[in-house]
Amino acid sequence: MKNFCVFLVAAIFVTSIWILSAKAADPVEMEQLKKQMERLIEEQTILKKKIEDMEKTQVETQTRTIEAEKKFVEAAKKGIQAGYDKGFYVKTPDENFFLKTNLFLQFRYTYLPFDRTVNANDEDWSNFFLRRARVVFSGNAPNKDWTYFFHIQLEPTGAVNLHDAYVTWKKYPYAQVQFGRSKLPYGLHFWQSASLLNGVERSIFSGETDAYGKDDTRKWPGGNANFQVSTEDSVTKFPLGGLHLFRSQGVQLQGDINLFDQDGFLQYWAGVYNGRNSKGLPNHDSGHLWVGRISINPFGKYNLLQQGDIDYSKTPKVCFLVSGFHDTDRLNKVRSSTYGTEQSVNSYDYNGSGYNLAALFRYRGFSADSEYGFERFEQDRSGGDTWDRFAYRLDAGYFIIPKKFEVVARYAYVERLEDNTLAKSLASGLGLVSVNGGTNNAIEDNLKEYTVGLNYYFYGHNLKLVVDYSYLVREFIPVPGSTVSVDDQNDNRYRAMVQFYF
Repeated sequence: MKNFCVFLVAAIFVTSIWILSAKAADPVEMEQLKKQMERLIEEQTILKKKIEDMEKTQVETQTRTIEAEKKFVEAAKKGIQAGYDKGFYVKTPDENFFLKTNLFLQFRYTYLPFDRTVNANDEDWSNFFLRRARVVFSGNAPNKDWTYFFHIQLEPTGAVNLHDAYVTWKKYPYAQVQFGRSKLPYGLHFWQSASLLNGVERSIFSGETDAYGKDDTRKWPGGNANFQVSTEDSVTKFPLGGLHLFRSQGVQLQGDINLFDQDGFLQYWAGVYNGRNSKGLPNHDSGHLWVGRISINPFGKYNLLQQGDIDYSKTPKVCFLVSGFHDTDRLNKVRSSTYGTEQSVNSYDYNGSGYNLAALFRYRGFSADSEYGFERFEQDRSGGDTWDRFAYRLDAGYFIIPKKFEVVARYAYVERLEDNTLAKSLASGLGLVSVNGGTNNAIEDNLKEYTVGLNYYFYGHNLKLVVDYSYLVREFIPVPGSTVSVDDQNDNRYRAMVQFYF
């Protein structure tokens, strides 16, 4: 447009010069042509100004567009992002806010043809059930120094339950503070995540066998066993389940310390909680459970939550753990050591303590876990009882096809009452067993588990198929004076499980 106007003005100017040259002798015409020239120049000036204004407006419009595009890009960078990476996540670009959601399902089949030695075990058991159905929320907020973990239980064998709910301040790796509800840092087996096991379930060391229900007698070993993950006698509070502390509410200090050029050569945990298996209830007295654990990792820190060596470690991984706890409670009831009946007494202190030793090894698909636990429980009163119990286990596995196909084997041994007697069984709440048609004619001596299994990992621990076979033994001691023979209980258990974790 600008070039056209310049051309037009030039053409008018040349034409005017030609006309003036042709009619230079006529003054009247000269004056008229002069006025026309002035008018044309004025119009050209006006036109030029309009063109400049148009160009300025166009530049301003382009500038505003570019600025708007920049602001849009910056806003997009500051917005919420979502996707999938080992879980469904929502996060800000700087990841100061991060939320990951995981869905967890274990579908299991169990066939257990019970030994008829125990009178109560008169029916075999074949069962499909959802061992675990969970939702897990984890992440950090308002920045990466603060992490959180929420674990919700949904399986139909129990009510909806908030298993874990804790927050951890991790600004300093060597001194982290955690508060809320969580597993207590004690031992190894129960600490290993149920989603990261290299078998169908944990061993009898942790008290995990199969059926779950408060009054379900079909959980192995059946009869009076009442052998679950964490079960206590309602009167004496003596634990009848596995050798671990389950979950509770409290606060703990933990940290990773680098030594000898190894990350996390030393790890520690020290905490105070409401009590053993507190079930989310408030503490009913001033006593608390104190717990501590130390891990030595000569070749660097290893993920203690994971069993087996699915990562196919190219360098050896070794870990040694030492744990201890002390717990107090205030009780006012006991059981008779003659009949096992409930009796009221003056209030007294109930003290529990224990220690746990564990070690693990991982290298090129081979894994081995060993663990020993001992616990003592004392009634601090005149004529009070003291009970000890202990257990140990050995788990091993090897990947025939790296990261895909694994064979595993396990042995576990439990004495729920060490050197058990008739009086101990009755006073503690463990009780007696009726076998071979007799009535309360057997004392439980020990429990044993021999298990072999095969695992196939379609997509790591996220999608896997696990099968196993267990030979389970409960040995008995005859009640003094019993006239009915006492045989040991021997059971064969077959299980298969599919796990889905995404």
